[in-house]
Amino acid sequence: SGSDSLSYLSFSLGKLWLVLMILLRLAVVVLAGYPMYQDEQERFVCNTLQPGCSNVCYDLFSPVSHFRFWLIQTVSVLLPYAAFSIYVLHKVAVHIVRMHCLLHGCKSNKGLSSPKDVKQLYRSAVVNRADSGADNLSVLNFSGAYTVHLFVRTLLEVAFAAVQYFLFGFFVPDRFSCHHSPCTSTVDCYVSRPTEKSI
Repeated sequence: SGSDSLSYLSFSLGKLWLVLMILLRLAVVVLAGYPMYQDEQERFVCNTLQPGCSNVCYDLFSPVSHFRFWLIQTVSVLLPYAAFSIYVLHKVAVHIVRMHCLLHGCKSNKGLSSPKDVKQLYRSAVVNRADSGADNLSVLNFSGAYTVHLFVRTLLEVAFAAVQYFLFGFFVPDRFSCHHSPCTSTVDCYVSRPTEKSI
């Protein structure tokens, strides 16, 4: 029917969007972010010879590495999807076992000892679909769990965007002024490639 094809289309587009988001984000972080930030501390030049002052200023300027922060963000955004996938696999496996029990009856002394047993039950359920009739088939609905997982992912994205804003801002300055022990006076430090990093 039309609603089934529409839901299948939206599900397919959602999966495609997720894969592209993950691949594009990982590509940007690994291929562009890592080369740009691997020498960040070495190129953070301060106009002082005071021992330890440059390190303290860099720690104030960047309390967390941008690159590591983005990797943690990417992994954290993937966790709700992984939890949703595990939930779906579990529910589908239970549903297959129940279908098999309804069609053939279950023996109480026979358990599912391996994934092969679940595969065999799935195959037998698919083969016996035609015999059971369309009225006896039930379709699992994961829209509630999918909505919850989308909501959690959106919250994580917003939370990480807020944390990034409060830690770094959205623009990398070309100069950072620092006055903290062991610096004896206000020190100006210069950041490498600030425009490229802001972009």
